[in-house]
Amino acid sequence: MTKQLTTRAARRSSRTTTRRPIVAGALALLAVGGVGAAVTSAAWTDNVFFAAPAQAATFDLQGSLDNSTWVQSDNADGVQLDVPASTFANLLPGQTRTVTVYVKNVGTANAAVTATAAWATGSTFTTAPGLSVAPASTDLTATGAGQSTAIALTVTAPADWAASNQGKAGAVTVTVAGTATD
Repeated sequence: MTKQLTTRAARRSSRTTTRRPIVAGALALLAVGGVGAAVTSAAWTDNVFFAAPAQAATFDLQGSLDNSTWVQSDNADGVQLDVPASTFANLLPGQTRTVTVYVKNVGTANAAVTATAAWATGSTFTTAPGLSVAPASTDLTATGAGQSTAIALTVTAPADWAASNQGKAGAVTVTVAGTATD
C-alpha cells in the first residue's frame, strides 16, 4: 500500500508542479488586466463634434437679344438666339453694322467670359466681311438673377469689296465661353 501512496503522492506533486506556473501566469495576467482596466475607467474623456454642410456652386450663362428675354442657348447645333436677318442684309462695300447681344450669369459662381465671332461653315463670300466683338472678355458677377453685359457684334465689309461678293451670304456664329471663377 505504501508503494501505491507514494506513486499517488508523486503524481499529485508532479501535477501541482506542472500547474503552478500556469496558475501563476493566469493570476498575473488578471492582475495586470485589472489594473489597466481600473486606470482606463478612471480616466476622464470628452469629445466635440462639428458638422459642416457643403454644396457645389452653380454656373449658368444665358443670352438675350433684347436684354429682357433670356434663353439657355448652349448648343452650337441648335442655336436659340438668332439675330434678325435684316441686321446684316444688303451689305455694301465699306459698310459697318453693329448689333448688341447680352449675356448674364444666373449661377452662384462668378464667371470670366470671352466672346468670339466667326463665319459658319458654308459661307459663300469670296472675301468675307470682317467680324469683331467687344468687349472680347469680361467678368460677370454671380448675382442669381444675374447682371448682364452687352456684347457688340460688328460686321464690316471692306471698302474695296470685290463685285464677286454680290448676292453671296454667310452666317455669323458668336460664341461666349465662360469659366467659373472665385
